[in-house]
Amino acid sequence: MSIQVQNAVPTLSAGQRNLYCYYLAHIKRHPHTPCYVPRNSMTTNSTERYIKVIDSLEELNLIRTDRTADNYTGWIMLPPKQLQ
Repeated sequence: MSIQVQNAVPTLSAGQRNLYCYYLAHIKRHPHTPCYVPRNSMTTNSTERYIKVIDSLEELNLIRTDRTADNYTGWIMLPPKQLQ
């Protein structure tokens, strides 16, 4: 018999988790350099789905993205805005 415990932390999909871990590792190793959105390396996913992963991380307030560049690989992942 299994018991499910609901946490306040939302569960992330594999794509969300991988992108968020990439972001955390980058800011730990290179705290003063911009963290650009990596190229979509998953051949099964389309670019549209990859951008939805980025959007969902923003909705969960885990990252925010500076989208001033035309291509998504020029976007910069930033720390989320602090709630006041």
